[in-house]
Amino acid sequence: MDATGTSTASLQSLALLDDLEEYNRLFNELKQKYGLSMVAIWPECTDPQKFVFEDIAIAAYLLTLWKKERAGNGIEQLQSFVDIGCGNGLLVYILASEGHRGYGIDLRKRKLWDLYPAEPKVDLRVETIVPSNASLFPTIDWLIGNHSDELSPWIPVIAARSSYSCRFFLLPCCPYDFDGCKYQRQNCSLSQYGDFLNYTTEIARTCGFEVAIDRLRIPSTKRVCLVGSKRTYPEQEHEQRDAKIRLFINQRSGKMEVRQARPQIERMHSGRDESGATEAWSANFKPRESIEKVRNCTKIDRSVVDKIVSIVFEQLLAKRCVPEEFADRNWNAGGRIPLEALVKMIPQEYLTAMKAECGGLQTLLRNNHQIFRVEKGTVKLRMPAKVSDALGEQVVRKMTRKPNFKPTNFKQRVCWFYTNHPDGCPLLESECRFNHGN
Repeated sequence: MDATGTSTASLQSLALLDDLEEYNRLFNELKQKYGLSMVAIWPECTDPQKFVFEDIAIAAYLLTLWKKERAGNGIEQLQSFVDIGCGNGLLVYILASEGHRGYGIDLRKRKLWDLYPAEPKVDLRVETIVPSNASLFPTIDWLIGNHSDELSPWIPVIAARSSYSCRFFLLPCCPYDFDGCKYQRQNCSLSQYGDFLNYTTEIARTCGFEVAIDRLRIPSTKRVCLVGSKRTYPEQEHEQRDAKIRLFINQRSGKMEVRQARPQIERMHSGRDESGATEAWSANFKPRESIEKVRNCTKIDRSVVDKIVSIVFEQLLAKRCVPEEFADRNWNAGGRIPLEALVKMIPQEYLTAMKAECGGLQTLLRNNHQIFRVEKGTVKLRMPAKVSDALGEQVVRKMTRKPNFKPTNFKQRVCWFYTNHPDGCPLLESECRFNHGN
């Protein structure tokens, strides 16, 4: 949704660009120039096809937009930029390689940072930004917020307070509020994303920006960007505008204690108050931790996991059921139990351990998918898979022809049922995709 509640699907893509042929030409040029080489060396766990070409598309958009701006202002000097929350730094690398002076900031270094060419030097900095007088960029033309997470609502504020001429590009993604906590939807008739777009637009307009909304051509469902390149007030009213910004932040912070940003531009640029301390614009803002914790139940103590698995397993076995396919071996496949009922059977201290890892019983059981099958809110034992079911026919034939051939990950793990089920594994060693301990 846009700021009026209109569906973003009705937005014409790249509406702010006058020359779509130029954009397409530049996008293809950048794709050839940077795309294949970046995909080839991509060290992250994320999908390079998505992230590389998404950043290339954003770079092509900004370069085309900035070229239009220079032509409109009759200047030749390339715009400077700061990418706040730059992540892998690819957008910074492309913009810098295309001649724009700028740098990226993120609270933690990425593997890709060490793989960029020595020339041109890519300026990527590990810093934790807490919105304050010390986080201003008075000499920078454009601030970029590309999936800047908890700093997204602050991008227009930082741009407004940095200088009267500072502009911003914001691609909102995960919704956050000024305190760094998740944004709470205000309009239930809109999606969380649509409502957050409205909110960030309201922030930008409160900051005195003429907000333009556009839809990018990127491989993402969250492709609506906000561009603030012009102000709605004259420069001499810059200090008065800051009072409105301060009031808005105070109201959104639930009238909690919020240190006031000084309206005097000189003091804002100094980054210090009279006592020499940096002033925070929101007393409640909490940046993310520099080291991202994996919180999907994979870090729970192994003994706790084993106990939970054992409890669920025994409850399922108690509902005895022998499938027809394993009738000759009298193998008990157990029954099916709703997740809600299983949760009540788990001791509270184990539930607390799972909750601390931002997960629940469903997450833990799915992490043990070789044992359990979770579907439609219920749990049952997963039927042991035969080699012929788990692998393609061609691979099975190759294994038959070549006795020493084993596909990747084949029989590298011990069969859980062979070791733990009272009836053992219903499959023969030669049939089972897991190791029977031989």
